[in-house]
Amino acid sequence: MQRNNDSIIWNPGELIYEIGSIPEEAYLILEGYVNIETQDQFKLNTLGKGEVFGESSLLLGTKRTVTARADTQKVVANIIPKDYFVKLKNNDVVLNALIRKTQIRLMDANKKINQLANEVSELLSSLKGDSKLDGELSNRISNLRKKISEINNIAND
Repeated sequence: MQRNNDSIIWNPGELIYEIGSIPEEAYLILEGYVNIETQDQFKLNTLGKGEVFGESSLLLGTKRTVTARADTQKVVANIIPKDYFVKLKNNDVVLNALIRKTQIRLMDANKKINQLANEVSELLSSLKGDSKLDGELSNRISNLRKKISEINNIAND
């Protein structure tokens, strides 16, 4: 990671922040892609140029609920300081309430998607070995995982 006054650069695959860490700032992506992952390393979304990440925890006053990691190329982002979100909360109560509500719903959806993905994986693991069912079930479960990812991408738009 290279940090300048108001920007930051991460190398490909570099950890930006992880679940449970205390937020100090958010980021506006100028270049590259950032993967947002659950605790079980299930990829919830990939964010790119012009998108903000890391804001949820600052708005809600919580620890990080996801892990952010640079994708396969370097990521350049502007730093959005914590103070910006404090001012936002104080200056526009209605906007703050709308953002909080949206963030809470998104976090809940992410949690449910991760739980569903884990259940699907456990189901597949428990059924392995039955060669008759293995191929068909594996294909159906793979399709379910794709649909879950698609649903999550819609929820994050």
